[in-house]
Amino acid sequence: MKILDLIKEQVYLKQEVKAIYIENQSISFRELWNESEILAGKLKQYPENIMVGIAIKHPIQFMKWYIATLMNNQIPCVFDVNLTDEKIKHLIDIYYIDVFIADSNTISYFNHSNHNNISNDTLHIGFTSGTTGTPKAYMRNNDSWVKSFKYNEKLMQDNTQVIVAPGPHAHSLSLYAMVYALCTGRGFIGQCNFNAQSLEKVMNKIKEQKTMFIVPTMLHSLLNYKVNLEKVNSVFSSGAKLSNTIFQTFKKEYPQIDVIEFFGSSEASFISYNINGNASIESVGKLFPSVKVKFTNQDKDNVGILYVKSDMTFSGYLNDEKFEEWIKIGDWASISEQNELFLYGRESDRLIIGGKNIYPESIEQNLLNLKEIDEAIIISEKHNKFGEIAVLIYIGQEKISYLKVKELLLECGFSRYEIPSKLIKVNKMIYTSSGKIARNKMKILYDIGGEEWNQLL
Repeated sequence: MKILDLIKEQVYLKQEVKAIYIENQSISFRELWNESEILAGKLKQYPENIMVGIAIKHPIQFMKWYIATLMNNQIPCVFDVNLTDEKIKHLIDIYYIDVFIADSNTISYFNHSNHNNISNDTLHIGFTSGTTGTPKAYMRNNDSWVKSFKYNEKLMQDNTQVIVAPGPHAHSLSLYAMVYALCTGRGFIGQCNFNAQSLEKVMNKIKEQKTMFIVPTMLHSLLNYKVNLEKVNSVFSSGAKLSNTIFQTFKKEYPQIDVIEFFGSSEASFISYNINGNASIESVGKLFPSVKVKFTNQDKDNVGILYVKSDMTFSGYLNDEKFEEWIKIGDWASISEQNELFLYGRESDRLIIGGKNIYPESIEQNLLNLKEIDEAIIISEKHNKFGEIAVLIYIGQEKISYLKVKELLLECGFSRYEIPSKLIKVNKMIYTSSGKIARNKMKILYDIGGEEWNQLL
């Protein structure tokens, strides 16, 4: 079944029920549909099956245009509004996007002579983060998200009536949560910019039971501000591994809430899940039933590059001539006999120190258990003798000693060569628009040094 049909079905059933809440604004299912039909009329002059770029910050206005394109059998292309005009123009050119809707609601038509070969079942076009180059356009199909909804329902408590996802809708987590809410007749609470305190005010006005879709940095912020989560059933955390300390602190503060950590990607959707730490806390949980994995370049410990196949995956990258059934996730990973998935970091982040493979992410997760460390990343620095060394960059209330870091990591089973050689405390990190630490940007600033780096200290 197509996403638009599911939304239309809920519009018929819900009518005056509020569909979306953003700060002090809200819109009912009927209003959302009717206003989307008006916008669809403005797009009617353009052909079916063309791509329509949408770069709109406000989630309600964005969703109106998103639904409007689907009404015309056109394909929405979801742009991050934080991209520069130059990068947006570059993406429009290389992917032959004919229509573009800016944040001012103005419509531009480019009429490219070239066109893409796009599947009839394409729901929308999304873009990867592009942190190390030009964002790649990928095709999300209807059926993959409908299958994902079914897995979500099995994990979520039955009485959830509202979905909360305060992250940017240009990123797959919040967009998925908003579409999921509309397709299942639930209300949706979002934000233009994440703010824990203003989110609490909106959530407290709406008395129905809720489920949240957030990233760990947001969960940490909820804890810091002691946000009232009385009406929250479940929290789905994704985007990065939850540290054991934050997990235990959250469960102590909010014992009634199910913490469901799940691992996935924009292209692969859901891969694995861990409910309330029932799987090993060092893992990202058990594989979803339809997910199959394989590994390449495995070392002696069976750690290799992760590939995934399931009924929830995307339809391929735009302009790629060949669609690969197995999707390369880009993480170093392994699978246990209990079918639990363990991650060790991105392929590009692995360090080689004195000929030994070092996986920063697994070290970072253990260091987050120290009270002196709130956030942490490990990057590399060139070294004449060892090739490179590990540098720990962290945020915390006080400085931590090398001895304490060394003792903890050795107790956790790490080798001496995995202990960071340098420890650098900063006052702030740089983050991506989805709330993750911008590892590549942090490394660039560290390598260059100068005023921009000093502003973080």
